[in-house]
Amino acid sequence: MNIGLFTSVYFNNIGNGFIDLGAEECIKAALPANANFIKISQCANFAASMYKGMALRESAVLRWIWRNGVQRFAPQMHDRSYKMIQTKDVFSVANIAKLDYFIIPGCVLTVPFFTIYGRLLENKINEGAKIIFLGVSGNYYTDYEIQFVSAFLSKLKPHAILTRDSIAFKYYAKFSDNSYNGIDSAFFVNRLNLPKITTTISPFVVLNFDLPKNKVIERTLKKQLDNVIFTNHKPYPYSNIGKYVKRGIVISDYPLDYLFLYSNAEAVYSDRVHACITTLAFGNKVCLYSDSPRITLFENVGLKNMDRKLVSLYGLNELQNKQISYLASVFS
Repeated sequence: MNIGLFTSVYFNNIGNGFIDLGAEECIKAALPANANFIKISQCANFAASMYKGMALRESAVLRWIWRNGVQRFAPQMHDRSYKMIQTKDVFSVANIAKLDYFIIPGCVLTVPFFTIYGRLLENKINEGAKIIFLGVSGNYYTDYEIQFVSAFLSKLKPHAILTRDSIAFKYYAKFSDNSYNGIDSAFFVNRLNLPKITTTISPFVVLNFDLPKNKVIERTLKKQLDNVIFTNHKPYPYSNIGKYVKRGIVISDYPLDYLFLYSNAEAVYSDRVHACITTLAFGNKVCLYSDSPRITLFENVGLKNMDRKLVSLYGLNELQNKQISYLASVFS
């Protein structure tokens, strides 16, 4: 039995790396004894479809316009903008790997994902692969997104859908005979068994704020807290990275650098969902500053009304084991 994990691209959002690492741990714990496991990157299709759009982000003027005006209309504009994107047939390992199961984690029940990868998924099904969505959700849950995603799922008939929030489960569970309202894959990163290395700064806290609207909050916290380390999850375009690191902000293309910090931090204050998820998974405290629709995924681990206050997570091991058991049950 050959099982493939369809991994994301990290350069524009390191949080995707946390999802993939956690998904790998969940899958390995559920693998049948006769299974071969392989990781296959989404990079080729992403680059072929998105290179023009990503190039636009290199423009400082366009980035300023986006952040200071257009971004507020993102839920209305984001999905429809992908009408200008075309699925590209490109060569990749995903094209030639003969798989029994093709597993896809993360925020993929979206217009962008199916626009870019829909044809590839159809090809894998035609080759005999069974599609499993693991710890997945939508983006904005607009009517347009729900209709678009529903049409694709109806066509794909996935073998299993394990969601990470109840909204995705509500809309999409009906498209598979094996549906489970589970948790985000990044909640499994503590199973990586990272070595506990002593740090030269202890204790320390991490401030991880990527949104310009939260810079005042970040500056206020910096004055109030001791031994502060700064991280950034979305440094793209590359021209920004040199500027960030010169200011002492941690930037890395290697997810484990971030996980080292979050696993050792006394607390993490962030507007990024996956900075908080990974920190909670390691048993540490977080304070989230976010109004993103994605914060609903915390409800599936029992955390509600967690905005702007330090919280911890309890009972994660039980939730992990339930999801692992369910995933194991859909491998036949």
